[in-house]
Amino acid sequence: MPMTRREIDALLKQPNIAVMAVTAPDGSPHAVPVWYEWKGGAATIFMFRESFKLKCLERDPRIALVIDTKKRPYKCVILKGRAQIEFRKADAWVRRISIAYYGSREGAKYADSLKGIAFALAKLKPERILSWDYARDSDS
Repeated sequence: MPMTRREIDALLKQPNIAVMAVTAPDGSPHAVPVWYEWKGGAATIFMFRESFKLKCLERDPRIALVIDTKKRPYKCVILKGRAQIEFRKADAWVRRISIAYYGSREGAKYADSLKGIAFALAKLKPERILSWDYARDSDS
């Protein structure tokens, strides 16, 4: 059963590892786990500048992002659209997302280790959102 907009926003605001799917230069699918931040109706995805996923997006900006829970009752949101790429050096955004995924101490330590490193952000304002909540489909 689909989730409401409020339920989708609540799930996407949690620091779940997402799976990003893009098209490789040879036309094959390429799927990889990523960190993201959901804010203002868009997902911002963290990537290192040398990453293959970034090369794929630079060639073809179409993207699907799958965010799901890992515990029952399972929930899932799929975001589809085109990514807009922005290049940066480590900054407050990197610190915020590192802390979200690693916790205060380890996240700050990881963010500090990235100072001066070039990275990219892919912003996905979804053209299509699919969702489901398996708890609504079960008899439990």
